[in-house]
Amino acid sequence: MRISRIGIVSQVLFQETVDIIHDILSVEECSSILFFLNPELYKFLKKTNPKISRVFQQESIEQMGVDCIVSIGGDGTILRIARTRPDIPILSINKGRKGFMAEIEPKDVVSSFKQFLSGKFNLEEHKRIEARIGEHSLGSAINEIVITSVDLLKPIDFRIFVDGIVISSSLADGVIIATAIGSTGHCLSSGGCVVDPHLDNFEISWINPINLAIRPIILGSFRDIKIRCVTRINPIKIVIDGQVSLEYDPPIEITFRPSEETVKFFRSRSFLARLRQHFNPEIQE
Repeated sequence: MRISRIGIVSQVLFQETVDIIHDILSVEECSSILFFLNPELYKFLKKTNPKISRVFQQESIEQMGVDCIVSIGGDGTILRIARTRPDIPILSINKGRKGFMAEIEPKDVVSSFKQFLSGKFNLEEHKRIEARIGEHSLGSAINEIVITSVDLLKPIDFRIFVDGIVISSSLADGVIIATAIGSTGHCLSSGGCVVDPHLDNFEISWINPINLAIRPIILGSFRDIKIRCVTRINPIKIVIDGQVSLEYDPPIEITFRPSEETVKFFRSRSFLARLRQHFNPEIQE
């Protein structure tokens, strides 16, 4: 894939972001590439480094006609880009806290960009998960869909059906339904496990269930998954990738299935190498 137009998107408006952009421009192969910045980043760069800003054009994510979007930030920035432009592959530079989805660390920008522009990165594509109430689609998630109460102190009575069979039931503060690539997000923090993102699976994890015998479960995405939610007092909140929040009066029944939408990433390292970096960075090759 020939790269001739690159968008750069960041919500992290600090000097470190300017340094990363400077490193990108220092790569010789970038001299023939057209670069576009999201308006907030362009204005910040123009204010802090007017000379460098002349190299760029400003354009909203929605309007970017590019071959790749470089994300500078954390998982939230990646998710924002992917939800806005699912048609464009993402190359991510980590400026977040953990960066499970990120590919490049700031110290490796120059060497990584040289490899990227020489075609040494692979293009990965992952499925999203869609939530529906009846025939109405609530939207699709890259990472996870969280069901909880508007009042976090009021638990919900959850009943989970798989292929028409009740597999678990409990009062709980919430339930998380994650994709394989999203297993390292909210799901992992709530006691779930890490799933190989190349598997076509969903993971269901609970948030503070009263039934202590309940544990996370990994299911093939081909399964018919439904979650019935009942609470006597508060509306139920459905949060998609931490970006979209919807409220519904109970009782409701939500169906989950693979979405037609996908997310694309440029990768140079395997999933296992990224996993080792986060859990055991002291281990060398």
